[in-house]
Amino acid sequence: MAKAQSSNGEERVSYIQKAQNIIWDDETIQDESLNDVLTDIAYILDFYEPNKEWRKEAPNYYGDEKLEQELKSPIAKLEEYEEASR
Repeated sequence: MAKAQSSNGEERVSYIQKAQNIIWDDETIQDESLNDVLTDIAYILDFYEPNKEWRKEAPNYYGDEKLEQELKSPIAKLEEYEEASR
C-alpha cells in the first residue's frame, strides 16, 4: 500500500490492482471489522483513474488528490484497529 501512496499515474494503478487482489483474495482475515475496512479501501481504489481525459467521461472516477482524501478515513480506522490490537 505504501508504494501505491508514493507513486502516481499508471505506476500507481499497478500497485492499486495488486493491493486490491491481496485484499479480495485473503481468506485468512477473520475479524469482520478489519475485513470491512479493507473491503472499503479496495472499493475506493476502484474509482481511481490517473488519466484526466478519461475522468471527464466518467464523473465517479477521481485522480490523485481525491484518492488521498477518500483513503484518509479508512486508513485512520486501520491505525485505530492496529492500536487497539496491541
